[in-house]
Amino acid sequence: MKKSESKSAPAATTASERRKLVRATLVGSALVSPKSGSKAITAVLDNVNKVGAGLHAKETLGMGERVTVSLAFLDSDRMEQQEKLNGAVAWVKPWEKGYLIGVVWDEVVTKEKNRWLYYYLEETIKSSP
Repeated sequence: MKKSESKSAPAATTASERRKLVRATLVGSALVSPKSGSKAITAVLDNVNKVGAGLHAKETLGMGERVTVSLAFLDSDRMEQQEKLNGAVAWVKPWEKGYLIGVVWDEVVTKEKNRWLYYYLEETIKSSP
């Protein structure tokens, strides 16, 4: 996964822009497993914050579908660490290469429950202009 500068999103002022929290760019593979028991899909994580994430995938998911998103991080010793976050599909949009998918986490990311993602977000947001 590579890290780049995050973009600051304005406060919710229009129906199409509801992000109140900064989204950090985080590009990497994700496994999205529907709670219904349907086949898991692979996706590419595009951005993330403490309340949700944006992904893209070749397959679609249903609006409101309950999912577990698995992400992998490399720690300071270059050992892989995995995070699993539960959430719901908030929106799905057709895209030229498949679908753009927004997921809202069931719980806000905290350092106690989501150590690796929490620290990634903290460091990324601190280093943004």
